[in-house]
Amino acid sequence: MGIDPSRGFVAFPRGLTDWEWYSEPNTARLFFHLLLTANWQEKQWQGISIRPGQLVTSQSQLAKQLDLSVRNIRTSLEHLQATGYLTVKTGSKYSIVTIENYASLVGSDRQSDRQATGNRQAADNNLTSLTNQQANKSSSAAAPEPTGRLTTSPLVSEFEQDIGKLSTSGKRELTGYADRLGEELARVILRKCIDAGAHSWAYVRKALIEAETQGCRSAQEYRMTNPIGAGRNRRVDRPEPSGNDFLKNAARRRPLTKKKEDSNVPEP
Repeated sequence: MGIDPSRGFVAFPRGLTDWEWYSEPNTARLFFHLLLTANWQEKQWQGISIRPGQLVTSQSQLAKQLDLSVRNIRTSLEHLQATGYLTVKTGSKYSIVTIENYASLVGSDRQSDRQATGNRQAADNNLTSLTNQQANKSSSAAAPEPTGRLTTSPLVSEFEQDIGKLSTSGKRELTGYADRLGEELARVILRKCIDAGAHSWAYVRKALIEAETQGCRSAQEYRMTNPIGAGRNRRVDRPEPSGNDFLKNAARRRPLTKKKEDSNVPEP
């Protein structure tokens, strides 16, 4: 099936290549799909008002549309929620997905579909403005929030103490994983990475993503699922030494004697 240009356009800024999820294929593809399929005008659906930038969908429906697994869709949605690009209101049979700052992204683009092509630049400027807003939002993540919540979680402090400096986006991601997985489970994963000699956020994030993909919900479940290296760098005390004890019965052993090289040579 070819591309139908009569349905309008959604502009993408060139600065999108610097977006934090651009190199993560499943997350980037899902976000582009949501931009293209979200409602661009308010509609009513089963007694619910669906605003511009929202759509009614489900993880299984998105998985079918994008030919991905439900687990991949779930992980990608969590990435976008943790970094402030989406909010998802989940129901028993469907979810309402809201794209944050949708009006700034494509609001002027809807008008350009009805006007001359020369007005298209206004939409591009709005997209660039949104990118700058997201960058400013990331740079101000370290400022105190009105709710009084600490912006530096204990896990972030532990990471920086044992591994190294963590970027603003990394702090936000680590805090998001702690919120979703639970701080106890996230700390167990972090400690395992530290014991294994982790030296970057990429290493720790991969372990967190794997645990999330496996569906681990507790520290005990994670230890059972990922036993390798869980006890590294820990002292092991045994009631008796393992292996052969070469000192046992040493007093009753015969003393060693030097073997004679020539039996015909008389001893002095």
